[in-house]
Amino acid sequence: MAAIDDGSKIGFNGAMFGRHHETGGLAAESASSQRLFHGKARDSAQVFRCDAADLAAAVRRLPEEDALSLPLLTEAARQSLLAATADLSYRPARPQIGEGEKAVQQDFDICMHVPDDSALSRFAALFETLTNDALAHIDPPCCPPLRYNNLVVQRYRPVPVGITPHRDHICYQGLVSLLVLEGDGCFSITADRAGSDAREIPCPPGGLLLMRGAGFAGMKTRPFHQLRDIRSGRVSFGLRYDAHAEAALKTAPEAAAP
Repeated sequence: MAAIDDGSKIGFNGAMFGRHHETGGLAAESASSQRLFHGKARDSAQVFRCDAADLAAAVRRLPEEDALSLPLLTEAARQSLLAATADLSYRPARPQIGEGEKAVQQDFDICMHVPDDSALSRFAALFETLTNDALAHIDPPCCPPLRYNNLVVQRYRPVPVGITPHRDHICYQGLVSLLVLEGDGCFSITADRAGSDAREIPCPPGGLLLMRGAGFAGMKTRPFHQLRDIRSGRVSFGLRYDAHAEAALKTAPEAAAP
């Protein structure tokens, strides 16, 4: 839930946060998070509670359900990824994006620059493989193979409203994957920006919220969604395919040879 449909991605203000204060628990687990996701040979059973067939079955439901949740992470993987979020720098989201009927209220801190050597980035490569294996099970295809080139971590304090109903930006195509690493809150799909007909999708820590993005299965619409009633500090990790960023890379001039 890091972008909306007003033609621009959600912006931010304020100075860049310094290194997140490391509590004893998260600091102690930071090294183990690197070990769990270190190297090329990893046992997926240590990371995932589901396989490609399970994920494919969930993806097939998205044209009817718009979004759903399923258990994804082992407890060791969840704790390792949560520990890795303590090493990031965050900044606050702007309290409001857009004006009038399209205004979106939001209250969270965000990190949009996940280092390549982070356990989070290593996990993203593993999950990308699992996602594309799942997509290969689906015929006819619902979307092309994905590359998770947009990684975002969001931290929510206990607040009544984390973000009001909005749609993810049209640049986020195929699938939107949101991992809940800690905390709770009411994530729901709504019929419109006013929040009508809200349908909650429970997702405890370690779970995956899976939502269709732009162009999924040829569909023209994107689901409205919101996060409310956050009762304990919530940390989520979003993985998306940003088609605009991909296009920019393809059209960028090549660097001059040395």
